[in-house]
Amino acid sequence: MESSSELNRLHFFEQACKISEATYASNPLDADNLTRWVGALLELSQFQSVPDSQKMIQDAISKLEEALSINPKKHDALWCLGNAQTSFAFLTNKEDEARPYFEKAAQYFQQAVDEDPSNEIYLKSLEISTRCLSILKFLFFLCLSFTSKGRRRYGVIECDPLVRKGLEKTVHWHLVLIRV
Repeated sequence: MESSSELNRLHFFEQACKISEATYASNPLDADNLTRWVGALLELSQFQSVPDSQKMIQDAISKLEEALSINPKKHDALWCLGNAQTSFAFLTNKEDEARPYFEKAAQYFQQAVDEDPSNEIYLKSLEISTRCLSILKFLFFLCLSFTSKGRRRYGVIECDPLVRKGLEKTVHWHLVLIRV
């Protein structure tokens, strides 16, 4: 059973998606609206099964690509696209499947930094995604995707308890940045 705060979050982001969809119907060239819509989709994806979450993230990626076709220098959309790629990567269960998503994430984070070099969140996202790429084999060797009470929690990975301590500093910061 979902907690009251989780149900409130779910309802809030469902409403945000509906508002963004209505706004899109009247103004499909609003890149800011597309980016807000994606934020809500990425939040909602956390409440879904893995296949449904993957579909939502793919939809989010499509919307971000549309926003970037409207405004190619929209740094927040580039950053969100990096987050979406990272979220999708964490939903895969094989290193060779995840690697291209992590690589794309690093590219999008770099583009966001190029557009707004003083943004500390973008800089940290780039740093962490690069670090994740460098330890990807290690992550997939030692870590497993997990569910908690039947639902995925924020794409977090669960590791052997002895390994988790060392990885938390690297992976945790990245996951926190995804949620910003």
